[in-house]
Amino acid sequence: MPSGTAFSGDDPRQLLSGARELTRQVRRTQRATWFPLLVLAAVTFAAIPFRYAPYRLGTCVATGLARVCTAYPPALLVYWPTALVLAYVVIAAFYIRRSQARGVGTRVRPYVVAGIILALAMTGSLLWTLYHPLAFTLGPGGLFSALHNYSFAIGLALVVLAWAERNGALLALALGYSAVVLVTATVGPVSGHGWLGFPVQLVIPGSVLLLGGIGFLLAQRPWRGAA
Repeated sequence: MPSGTAFSGDDPRQLLSGARELTRQVRRTQRATWFPLLVLAAVTFAAIPFRYAPYRLGTCVATGLARVCTAYPPALLVYWPTALVLAYVVIAAFYIRRSQARGVGTRVRPYVVAGIILALAMTGSLLWTLYHPLAFTLGPGGLFSALHNYSFAIGLALVVLAWAERNGALLALALGYSAVVLVTATVGPVSGHGWLGFPVQLVIPGSVLLLGGIGFLLAQRPWRGAA
């Protein structure tokens, strides 16, 4: 038998191509992008009634021209961190159960940990600003409001999920969603006075999450199961 005999299946280029295709298939199998998007959309829409809860005055500071005060509904301040932590626990449980059913692991832990940390950090930041009213006078008010917004924290966590899933489409959605949060933070309530207006800061970002979740649900077709 000649010593130079080689089998086509041992072609390094074919092996490398097969390994790359297998990696792509595993990543597609791991993904369940639609689920966290739909859960977070539900959390966002559920926050709307809490937006109209009674407000409590925080701290007032006299400046050279006016008196600056802060106010925030305590119910909303309690709702967001509680709802987000529970949401990330549900998402983690879903991914773990799905991994066990399919026999394929998933890198959901960085996303869940980042989401919980961001939710708690946002709460601490808001509590700090309630007792430091002058912070609201620094920089563009709309940008400051967006950066102290739980919806913006959701967008940052989605960037982590996109990295964990190696999902370019989710990264694009996360960046677009964050941009929407930044824009809507500068709009303010519509068709009303003060906080009684239409809550664009919740409805529009929530709608982006909902539509994105539906889109990924249709694209990934999870009902075809683990077959």
